[in-house]
Amino acid sequence: MLKENTEVAERIEKGLTLFVEAVELSSDLEVIGTAIPANEEVFVIRDYSKNEGIEGAYVEVSIEEIVRKVTDSDKAQEFVNVIQNDRAPIVLNGITRIVGYYSRVNNWNKSKVGELRDRAKGSYGLTGQNPLFQDDRMDMIDSL
Repeated sequence: MLKENTEVAERIEKGLTLFVEAVELSSDLEVIGTAIPANEEVFVIRDYSKNEGIEGAYVEVSIEEIVRKVTDSDKAQEFVNVIQNDRAPIVLNGITRIVGYYSRVNNWNKSKVGELRDRAKGSYGLTGQNPLFQDDRMDMIDSL
């Protein structure tokens, strides 16, 4: 039992150490300390690439989540990339949600793809700006 507890403690320490080292390697991030909001201990990280305000310059990262996910330096760096929003966009090809259910679009006929293209061109946001990755969406639809 003591051996299992020692192994668990070593795994926790390794994960936290790898995460803190990955944060310290970043020029924009700094670990400020820990906090316990809502009964969950978190690291408080300052992101110097963001101004304080609505989007916030501080990020809270669950220590439990770090321990579960960070097993090596690559995972730690991946975690830091997520915090900095510095990762390649994930584009899901071939599925859309129209009229309340999900449907594959790879077997749609020309008319149905045209309807999807028309819907995708619409600007439904309050800002009047195109959605993020709109060009990628349109390229994918045009390739059908």
